Amino acid sequence: MPDLDLEQERELTSHAACSRALGAAMMAGSKPHPLAGDTAHYAPDLVVDVKHIKLEITIDPKAKTVGGTATHTVAAINDNPGSVSFDAVEMRVNKVTVGGKPAKFAYSDPVLKVDLPRMKAGAKTDIAIAYSAKPRRGLWFTAPDKDYPKKPLQAWSQGQDEDSRHWYPCLDFPNHQQTTEVIVTVPAKMISVGNGELLSVKKRADGRSTYHWNCTTPHVTYLLSQCVGDFAEIEHDWKGVKVQYYGPKGRNADIERTLQRTPQMLEILSDATGLKYPYSRYAQTFVADFIFGGMENITATTLTDTSLLDKRAWLDSDADGLLAHELAHQWFGDLLTCREWAHAWLNEGFATYFEALFTEKAKGIDEFRYELYQNAQIYMGEDSGRYRRPIVHNVYNEPIDIFDRHLYEKGSLVLHMIRTVLGDDLWRKAIHHYVATRKNTNVTTPDLQRAIERATGRNIDWLFDQWVYKGGHPNFKLSFEYDDKTKQAKVNVAQTQDEKDSSIFRMPVVIDVTVDGKKHAFNVEIRDKVHSFFFALPSKPQLVRFDPGNNYLKTVDFKRGKEMLVYQLKNDDDVVGRVSAAKELAKLGTQEAVDALKDAVQKDKFWGVQAEAARALGGMRSEIARDALLSCISVRNHKARRAVVGALGQFRHDDKVAAALEGILRKGDASYYVEANAAQSLGHTRTAKAFDVLTKVAMKKDSQNDVIRSQALLGLADLKDERVLPIALDWTKRGKSNPVRGTATAVLAKLGNLSDRAKDDAYDRLVELASDDWLRVRLNAITGLAELKLPKAVAELDRVRVRELDGRVIRTAREAINRIREGADKGEEIKKLREEMEKIQEDNRGLKDRLDKLEASALKPASARGAKKATGARKAPVKIGRRKTSTKRAAASRSR
Repeated sequence: MPDLDLEQERELTSHAACSRALGAAMMAGSKPHPLAGDTAHYAPDLVVDVKHIKLEITIDPKAKTVGGTATHTVAAINDNPGSVSFDAVEMRVNKVTVGGKPAKFAYSDPVLKVDLPRMKAGAKTDIAIAYSAKPRRGLWFTAPDKDYPKKPLQAWSQGQDEDSRHWYPCLDFPNHQQTTEVIVTVPAKMISVGNGELLSVKKRADGRSTYHWNCTTPHVTYLLSQCVGDFAEIEHDWKGVKVQYYGPKGRNADIERTLQRTPQMLEILSDATGLKYPYSRYAQTFVADFIFGGMENITATTLTDTSLLDKRAWLDSDADGLLAHELAHQWFGDLLTCREWAHAWLNEGFATYFEALFTEKAKGIDEFRYELYQNAQIYMGEDSGRYRRPIVHNVYNEPIDIFDRHLYEKGSLVLHMIRTVLGDDLWRKAIHHYVATRKNTNVTTPDLQRAIERATGRNIDWLFDQWVYKGGHPNFKLSFEYDDKTKQAKVNVAQTQDEKDSSIFRMPVVIDVTVDGKKHAFNVEIRDKVHSFFFALPSKPQLVRFDPGNNYLKTVDFKRGKEMLVYQLKNDDDVVGRVSAAKELAKLGTQEAVDALKDAVQKDKFWGVQAEAARALGGMRSEIARDALLSCISVRNHKARRAVVGALGQFRHDDKVAAALEGILRKGDASYYVEANAAQSLGHTRTAKAFDVLTKVAMKKDSQNDVIRSQALLGLADLKDERVLPIALDWTKRGKSNPVRGTATAVLAKLGNLSDRAKDDAYDRLVELASDDWLRVRLNAITGLAELKLPKAVAELDRVRVRELDGRVIRTAREAINRIREGADKGEEIKKLREEMEKIQEDNRGLKDRLDKLEASALKPASARGAKKATGARKAPVKIGRRKTSTKRAAASRSR
């Protein structure tokens, strides 16, 4: 279940990621994950074992209602359970029967308590609950309105994490499984997409249709789903499995284009898991206004329609990561499901890594390694800039709080480290054993540990202890020296992370060197804080690598000489090694470094290295680096070209750069994203013509998900021009494109800080937008309020926290409140320091006045004795010096 924008972070220049970056300062400083009031959560007790759920319901998208009967077939776990409590939010419960007889029940929202007759352990009965609801979560409705008249009429469910309780009564926690059956009546001209097999479709006299879905594979509650709408239907076959696509009518070509690699994904993931896709059908449905990127409902994934790609977008973008992620969940998340949310990395970390395994098989080792490298950068951004936590972690407010970069990206990297330690053969053996022995069960992390041990004989609990049950990662500082006399190389390895936050890490790692074009590899074991490794070599190496392939999550500070960096950028067979060399070369700032980077942009065989080399040139901000980038502006690869254009934005007030960017916007480019980056970069230059070009050219361009307008708006915001504020305010209005509305909301705080009047206007609008019906607008509005740093926003944000239903919004509001309060506290501290400074300065002025008087007196004619006294009076500056020392300490304290 990836968030759409977080999924897009792997793109080179996602406009959504850029809009989020405007609020990144709000999260500055790594902190513990729990906020005040967060508590430890555990799986609840069970009094019955739910065997089967049967829903006989009617869904009415126009009325935004659902109602009917939910029947649970249950078995008592112990003798005489007495009663069972169902999760049921904002429902009207009309009647309950147990075993076909009326039963006593008590409904106090959100709990429905049903009395049970005396029954023995193992005895079964049916609990039928007649109910109706107008859900605000769990089952979502979209419909056309005056602002969005073309929006489709649809209903779709989203159960994860614990939102199924909003649309049918259930035991809404993933510590049990049951089979399911849904008999659903939908409006005329609409279809239902559900789970498992479609047993029948019956047309009713009133034009409505009744669909009968039956899923015989046990699964957790949140995976039961419905999508209802007027969808286009496409069906293919993969080895006897029905492969079905549903989406907006009239976009069949886009649906086929976007999903075309699904059969290949089924093949690769079946091989990787050791188990052929375990169901008879796999459906993917694109819906409007979906609140995530995708959701892995059993046999029937739901996808946001914003992931549909037109022909032009397909040039340098695809949805393969999202699609492979959701398909991988059909094994990890659906067939094997975490028993409690603390272990949700067994769903999300696995899906993220297996999407990378698809990349490895379908697109090659370079793409695979670069994807893992990007995963590491995304995780480290959260770890260093927001908070640090163990992967297995049960302290939170709502489960969604821990569906983060630790769970997804770090989880994926842990799996790659397990693969590295075991080797490919034992990795496959372990995973195949885990899937075969734990399918159709609820799992926790120890289940994975024991499966690895039983399959391979290897006990790697030490790896889980340091990477899964503790937070952080190692930070290495390396140095290298070679003694030509003894023909011996020495590699010094030190772990520099703060041991208060992270322990000393154990790592079996490879150090390899290249001598005269030949590699020499050495296996070493990292166990201590400091190591020195010695290797006999015939001559000084051209290249030294620590962990070639970048198999371990870590940071590395390794100062290599210019010659080695140039050699590595050109010759390293590992893309991450070449990326590292590019970044280090940029720090040199020399002509030779620029030439090497330019050569990489133009000639490297992999676009990721081209892109990183371009960014490295941009970061140099020198005239020679600028000219090198301009010479690369027509590089053939679309992704590399968009990185070049993005890097040009680093050159402020440069008319030459601005002219090149304007040319791209006026002439156009084959890629939407090159034009989008050109728009944002033009704003970054802050040149005279930027405002007119962005407003009159870029903001007029239609594109995939309005990426060009969104990034043009980011560019406009960077101009620091108050003329942009009314433009941004206008684009926050309903009726405008929602992606651009999200970006416009994100830039309001930046524009609001230009003046007091602008701040007032931005604040008032952000308060309104914090209640918007579009999720990304609400999130960006909350972040913006924190960026404005106005204490009065705390009350507004607290109101958001209380009324909001989405856990992501609640968490963001709580963090924003903390940020504003911390800023206020720091403001008081700074105020006190400033007062102390002013007092010291006043004291110094008094001392200086005394000194001036003494010096004036010393200039008058005097006796030898008088002169001597005047000279003695010159001791006064010593006191002044002491005062200055105090002033420096105060300034240093304020700086800290």
